[in-house]
Amino acid sequence: MEKKKENIMKPLEEMNLIDDFLFTEVMTDEENGQKACRIILETVLKRKLGEIRFECQKVVPGVSETSHGIRLDTFIRELTDDGDNSIPGISIYDIEPDKRSANRDSLPKRARYYGDLMDVQLLEKSVDYEMLPEQVTIFILSYDPFGKDAMYYEARTMLITHPDTAYNDGVRRIFLYADGKLPEDSTEDDLRIQKLLKYIARSTDDNITDESTVALDKIVRQTKSKKEVGVKYMKSWEREKELIEDVREEERKNTEAERRRADEAEKRAESAEKQIKSAEKQINSLNKKLARYIAKYGDVI
Repeated sequence: MEKKKENIMKPLEEMNLIDDFLFTEVMTDEENGQKACRIILETVLKRKLGEIRFECQKVVPGVSETSHGIRLDTFIRELTDDGDNSIPGISIYDIEPDKRSANRDSLPKRARYYGDLMDVQLLEKSVDYEMLPEQVTIFILSYDPFGKDAMYYEARTMLITHPDTAYNDGVRRIFLYADGKLPEDSTEDDLRIQKLLKYIARSTDDNITDESTVALDKIVRQTKSKKEVGVKYMKSWEREKELIEDVREEERKNTEAERRRADEAEKRAESAEKQIKSAEKQINSLNKKLARYIAKYGDVI
């Protein structure tokens, strides 16, 4: 029988940019994070960006104390010359790498909730709805979110009854499958997206294939070489191992408790069975006595 594989620590040098820890560390560095965001956004959006400002691991609280908050991997604002974030033309971007295929079914509603909470944070009191910025959420995925084996999926709001009529709420949700196929009418820009995704999913020398991946790989190598990043990774792994052990210990306790309850239930069942058999013997004995009485004295009315 094959033994269950233990959770083995992946060396930092072998981590890919899609891995949560490495992506966060790259984005935490202000200079490198901004460079990496620009490379990803300009490649995916197929255009040059203006001035950008970004936050890594931005926490967005829920609308009330009991509501579910979110943590955005990256939150990027593309600014105009005057830096005003509340006028039309400003774009808000969120880049979310994800390699947990168990999230597949909830991905559309996750995107919906993320976007809604971002809007709540961006629209200040007494500001007109028209001032909401354009919002683009980009999911970079190691799994196929919709099962069509495509590299690029994009969702926008539309009028189902009148698909030719524009319905512009300013929201775009882009889902990128790293191993998906290019569209039949793919362009050079699409090829650049594919190369970028391959590098993010598997950050190896084989996938350094153009100017963007060269620049991104330089950032990744700088991040991995930092002593403090290595120390943080070791500590995070130790915490993860402790959590795994805590879960396993809790599972063992639950299993033992279930086993005790099962044993007690079995004992109660055995005791009840013995009582039933004893009662049956008593009833049989009484029936025999009654039969002898009737045989000797006749029926009693």
